[in-house]
Amino acid sequence: MEKKTLSEMFEANMHIGNKSNYRNPKVKEYIYGASNWVHVINLVKTAEKIETLKAALTTATKEGKKVLIVATKLQVKDAFVKLAIDTGSFYVSEKWVPGLLTNFKTIKKRIATYIKLSEDLGSGALDVLTKKEKAVKMLELEKLDKSFKWLKEMNRVPEIIFVVDGVFEAQALREASILGLTSYQIINTNWDIDLASDFALANTNSTKAMAYLASTFSGSIVKGAKREASATVRMDAPKNWAPTAKTFVKKADVKPTEEAAA
Repeated sequence: MEKKTLSEMFEANMHIGNKSNYRNPKVKEYIYGASNWVHVINLVKTAEKIETLKAALTTATKEGKKVLIVATKLQVKDAFVKLAIDTGSFYVSEKWVPGLLTNFKTIKKRIATYIKLSEDLGSGALDVLTKKEKAVKMLELEKLDKSFKWLKEMNRVPEIIFVVDGVFEAQALREASILGLTSYQIINTNWDIDLASDFALANTNSTKAMAYLASTFSGSIVKGAKREASATVRMDAPKNWAPTAKTFVKKADVKPTEEAAA
C-alpha cells in the first residue's frame, strides 16, 4: 500500500472510529487500537477493502448493471449525492421509502404519479384547479420529490445497492438481502460486517472523511455503460422466506451511534 494513499486517508480523518464501548465484535481485526476510548481504524486494511469494492463496482457497471447509492446520514449525503450525479447512479439521500426494493411494483406507480404531477406543473395543468385543489397537489408533489427525485428513470430494481453507514440504512440492506441483490456498505466500528456482500471501514461521522472516500469511488462506477442481458430479479419474496447465511439484528439490539470527534 502506498504511503501517499495512507497519508491522505489519515489527513482526511478516515481512521477515527466510534467510542470503544460501541464496537461490533466482528470488526476487531480491522481496528488498529484505541486512543482516549475511541477506536482507531486500520487504514491499511481499509485501503485494501476500498480497492476491492472499486474493482467490483467497475466490473459490474461495465456490464451495464445499475447502482443505487443510499446515503441519508447528514455527514455523508452531500459527498455521495455528488458521486451519484457524476456517475449517473440512482440515489436516496432523504429517507428510505419502505418497500422501495421489495415492493417495487407499487413504488413504480408512485414514481409515475410523481412524474405526472411534475409534468402537470410544468404545463400549467394545475393552474385550472381551485386554490385548495392545487395546494393539495403541490403538497403531494413536494413529498414525492423528496423520495423519488433521482429515481425517476429507475424502471427496474437495480442490481447493486451501495450503502453508506449501515446503521442508518438497515432497511435498505434488509430489502437487498431479501431479493438476493449484491450490496456494499461503508461502515464504522459499531456495525455488522455480515449484513452486506462486502464492506469497508471508515469514519462515517466526518464530512471530510466522506468527501475523500466518495472521491476515491468517482472513477469506479462506469457511467452509461450498455446493459447486457442479466438475470431477472425477484420482485416479491416468498411468504416463507428466511435468511440463509445472513441474519439481521433487531433495532433494539443495536446501541445508538456515538458520534466520534472528526
